[in-house]
Amino acid sequence: MAVKTLINKYKYCAMGILIALNCSIVSIFKLNGITFGLVVMAFCCTLQFLVNGEEHDTETEKESNAISERLFHRVMDIVPEIVYVSLFDGSVKYISDGIERLAGYKPDEIYKTRNFLLQMVHPDDREKVLRQIQDLQNGSEAILEYRLLKKDRTYVWVSDHLNTNRNEWGNVTHYNGILINSDERKTTDKSLQSLNARIHQLNDMVNHHAVRDSLTHIYNRRYSLVILQNEFNRARTQNKALSCLLMDVDHLESLNQRYGYFMGDRILTEVSKCLQKYIRPSDVVSRFGDDEFLLILPEIDTGELGRISGDLVNAVEKCCVKDEEKNLDIHFGITIGTSSITPPIKNITDLIEQATKSLHAAKTAKKASLKGRPAAELT
Repeated sequence: MAVKTLINKYKYCAMGILIALNCSIVSIFKLNGITFGLVVMAFCCTLQFLVNGEEHDTETEKESNAISERLFHRVMDIVPEIVYVSLFDGSVKYISDGIERLAGYKPDEIYKTRNFLLQMVHPDDREKVLRQIQDLQNGSEAILEYRLLKKDRTYVWVSDHLNTNRNEWGNVTHYNGILINSDERKTTDKSLQSLNARIHQLNDMVNHHAVRDSLTHIYNRRYSLVILQNEFNRARTQNKALSCLLMDVDHLESLNQRYGYFMGDRILTEVSKCLQKYIRPSDVVSRFGDDEFLLILPEIDTGELGRISGDLVNAVEKCCVKDEEKNLDIHFGITIGTSSITPPIKNITDLIEQATKSLHAAKTAKKASLKGRPAAELT
């Protein structure tokens, strides 16, 4: 069983060994069979390590996202208000555990049934609530008072603060609700002003978590792909230009080892600030990987791309991070890969792959030009 598990995990290596053993008894292309077999085995083992490396990176990213979501849900479950996110078809995509304290229902019970929350509303209040939800599709906000049916078949008065959420292009996609026990509010005599401040704070937290990178506070990879897809569709429909820049920080691992990972985080934050300072309002900057940034440049063609990338490199190289403890100014550089919509580009995957290849070529060229220089100068 252990041998079978090992073969499944390293199937390309096992394949290379079998080919090498078969080649060892024959001559191929006028070469010694053993030599040819060893070459094939080396190629298969290299392929295995590349595949394992990609699987490890994917597992690490999923683990990081899972930790972030668990932390977010834990915070939402601590606050006394009940936060929920609902689509306009009545399906609830998220509701905090506080709903069980308020009404006795577990979140899983609410997820299973469409319009569950609406069915819990008192019949005399339901028409008012339904009308207000329909009005939300126009982008309005509302505060509703109504009676909510609890699991023990009694009613509780709640205050529901409804707030719509728009995507990057101003379209209303869903709405956030914050349920507050009105009886508790009356007994504690909270002011309306403090409630509004709390509501906006929670709304900002929900929306920020969905689209922003936790370290740099620019857009995250997931949301940048949504933006890129919409910009790609618009460019194709209107026959307009669209370009991308994919960049990474030079020698970040060396900087981390030399100054510490906390300083590396400061460098990534400083790069994001520099990029936001020098791009147009219509451009979008996002953190695309650990040390990679993606810039989406609507209506920028290949002719303008070279000038823009050069300006950004110069701007970032003027930025620095101060190490107060060692009294040092830490400078850093970036390498940029470019891509633009051309006839061979069929989708955003092609666009990103083009930028990735351009980035790798630029890094190779930079490495060749710096060959022979002292290591201290490279970092």
